[in-house]
Amino acid sequence: MYIDTGKGKMPVRYGWNAYAKFGDLTGKSMDEVLGLDLKTMKPSEILTFIYVGFLIGAKHEGEECKVKDIDEVGNMLDEDPSIMSRMMEVYQDDGKSDGDGKKK
Repeated sequence: MYIDTGKGKMPVRYGWNAYAKFGDLTGKSMDEVLGLDLKTMKPSEILTFIYVGFLIGAKHEGEECKVKDIDEVGNMLDEDPSIMSRMMEVYQDDGKSDGDGKKK
């Protein structure tokens, strides 16, 4: 899925590669990654989670990621706070499958 940002339309993807990357970057276990709750996440973890969505989305689409790090994600959110809600929508949509890889 693509979302509009100040940097143009950017691909976003959440799935096993994103979970693994987020776990690697934050030191969280898979159990912690699968049970993520925005209310209990540190702000830097939220920025990392958004960054990973952009990073894996670009990789999946064969593009270069336009976001270089979590500081840039923070700057993007300062300019357009609605990016956070759009990223969470993608996360929720990517997590809805019927078990065989097909979306419901």
